[in-house]
Amino acid sequence: MSKYYPPTYKSNQFHCLHCGVFAAQDWALLFARNISGKVWSQSIRVDHMDVETSICSHCGNPTFWLNEKIIYPPSRAAPPANSDLPDIVKKTYEEAASIASQSSRAASALLRLALQMLLEHLGTTGNLNTNIKNLVKAGLDPQIQQALDIVRVTGNHAVHPGEIVFDDTTNVQTLFDLVNIISETFITQQKRIQKLYDNLPEKDKKSIEDRDSQTK
Repeated sequence: MSKYYPPTYKSNQFHCLHCGVFAAQDWALLFARNISGKVWSQSIRVDHMDVETSICSHCGNPTFWLNEKIIYPPSRAAPPANSDLPDIVKKTYEEAASIASQSSRAASALLRLALQMLLEHLGTTGNLNTNIKNLVKAGLDPQIQQALDIVRVTGNHAVHPGEIVFDDTTNVQTLFDLVNIISETFITQQKRIQKLYDNLPEKDKKSIEDRDSQTK
């Protein structure tokens, strides 16, 4: 899974809000034209501030900036969801992404919910903490356990008084990354391996099944 680089003022490259591709950006001031097409001498200004644009080298679509902040299209502080996320989980993920810039606390709480929904989709039952405990007993990779608990604990603090400070979108972006990593581990990697295994010659798969049946 590649790292997500959100749009940053005057950055030469970032993930485009239109096409989602990590691409070079061309920056320029906006200039007004009259109906005949003649360019006015002054740039477009709002409240005495210039409107600037970054144009994606991949799709050619512009992102508009005022006072170093995006005014169009709606900004996004989250990487795209793993395409293998179940639709119901992806919907909650996207809801969190849509509000992350306005409320990292609300986005963190929604990501905790998305994680619980993901584990339920994978067949776990009960509360999230117990589900993680049971996965650890079943041999869960310690790093994935830590990823699960980071999302769980941060989401808990988002809705209950705690010691985690929600003052920017930096930390919540990490939670989006972790949800994608978790789903990559539980779903995407297994799908890839299963596809490769299915492509093995039938005689070799039969030999493997015979080998494993003798060990039971």
